[in-house]
Amino acid sequence: MDVHGTHKPRLTRQDWIDAGIELLAQAGVGAVTVDRLATNLDITRGSFYHHFVDREDLLRAMLEHWAQQWTYTVREQIASLGLDPGTTLFALMKLIRSNRAADYDAPIRSWALHDPVARAVVNEVDEARLAFIQTQFEALGCTGLDAENRARLYLHYEMAAPAMFAGPTPERDEQLLTERHRLLTSAQLE
Repeated sequence: MDVHGTHKPRLTRQDWIDAGIELLAQAGVGAVTVDRLATNLDITRGSFYHHFVDREDLLRAMLEHWAQQWTYTVREQIASLGLDPGTTLFALMKLIRSNRAADYDAPIRSWALHDPVARAVVNEVDEARLAFIQTQFEALGCTGLDAENRARLYLHYEMAAPAMFAGPTPERDEQLLTERHRLLTSAQLE
């Protein structure tokens, strides 16, 4: 019960992971502490220990969730649509935007600069993302370095550009996505 005599809902392991990822995105990995999360969630520290052994356990769960939620699940969702490769690439651009995947990449990558476990997860995710996207470009007829370069450009645009540039209006963002898709999927890069 809280100070008002009402029962607070029990937090799940996923609630803690989600709160940790949001705090990571706002303030960096150093800010992700049990005390700060408990304060943000308005709950006691003891609740944390029902779900995690320690802070490191939470951090590893956050990495696993990031990899699953914003790479493997996205890839499965897109693949299940059964679209042609060009349409798959455009649908993936839209899904990255709608689920805010790029919002979490920069803080995870910053963390990975100083943490070998985080770096290993980022490397694994990058390989999976690159392989999936490169396969789409190969299905469009691109080969070798051309397919790989287009996949790398695609990933850079979709995952890094939002951290670098202020968000355009929705209309302008749609125009940029459409033009970027046209540029990357055209027979010859202009």
